[in-house]
Amino acid sequence: MDIKDTIKRMKDGNLSRRDFNKALAAVGLTTAVMPMTTKSSQAGDEAIYYTWSGYDIPEIWPAYVEKHGAAPETPIFGDAEESFTKVRAGFQVDVMHPCSNNVPRWKSAGILQAIDTAKLSNWNDVVPALQSVPGTQFDGEQWFVPFEWGQTSVTYRTDLYDLEGQEESWGMLWNEKYAGRLSIIDAAEDSWWCAAIYAGIDTKNLKEEDFVTVLDLLKKQQDLLRFRQSDMTTVEQALASGEIVAAMTWNSSPTALLAQGVPVKFANVKEGGLTWVCGVVLTADAPHYDKAHDLIDAMLGTDCGKFLVEDYGYGHANGKTFDLVSEEDLAARGLAKDAMTILASGTFLEAQTEEIEQKINRDWGDLISSM
Repeated sequence: MDIKDTIKRMKDGNLSRRDFNKALAAVGLTTAVMPMTTKSSQAGDEAIYYTWSGYDIPEIWPAYVEKHGAAPETPIFGDAEESFTKVRAGFQVDVMHPCSNNVPRWKSAGILQAIDTAKLSNWNDVVPALQSVPGTQFDGEQWFVPFEWGQTSVTYRTDLYDLEGQEESWGMLWNEKYAGRLSIIDAAEDSWWCAAIYAGIDTKNLKEEDFVTVLDLLKKQQDLLRFRQSDMTTVEQALASGEIVAAMTWNSSPTALLAQGVPVKFANVKEGGLTWVCGVVLTADAPHYDKAHDLIDAMLGTDCGKFLVEDYGYGHANGKTFDLVSEEDLAARGLAKDAMTILASGTFLEAQTEEIEQKINRDWGDLISSM
């Protein structure tokens, strides 16, 4: 592999970051030591999209580039709480990428403004049930546009992790037999709630003792972990090499690994997975208001949606996307044309009170600092 040619293709916008990561992995390198930027117009001209690693690629916004001749700027955050904290402190962006449960709290903090759906040519094609996800509409205005939906569950190596006749369970990530070969997501938004599901807690009616139970579970798990991952490329590489045998992941990881021929399975955990709808919000002081709407609209396009389903294994908000994907491909990714069928199959990640969010983030912060 000519690494210089690969880097040039990435800079010129002719190679996706996902494929670039795969190319580097083939020679033992990662983007941690090879920071990259994509081609864009003069700095400050384009919409600024603050997002997760893996969404900073041309396939997510093809219509935006077609219209403006350049890609949006794409600073990356580690988790939603980090993005909230930085924007509230003054970090200026246009569009952020949280899940629906974050919206009420972020709106109350004054960092968001309503999105003008009349500026979105694809809005009427968004699945109606996703348009009205609880906590995303206020006084007849839309404060969140759904983009992707899916599950958090356990991805495991079927050739290396022995279930020993037991059902698939969240307990797989607490199995002492595989100490040092397990991983979870480095975000309370996933890991705290998945531990709560494993503990059998009623997540719609949290009690004070539930916080103690979850924290105790997470403490017991700490010594069993190889690492906590903040991006899925890291965990996919570790699963592919056999460094770890089971990990908490989103739908994208088993989809990517199976495409590489790695024998993995996205567990149908007996306690139920964590289901969610994520999407985009518009910041209160968005410096590129119109281009921000163009970006959101591009993300709702079926060309983006087809990529999202087939390459990442996530459901897409645009119902017309599913006319472009075969029933076999949907089933292989654990998806269905009816989004609500999947979302109702587990514990849906819902908005919580400010008090509950503070307790969860406090406990998670204490846990991380104790390592």
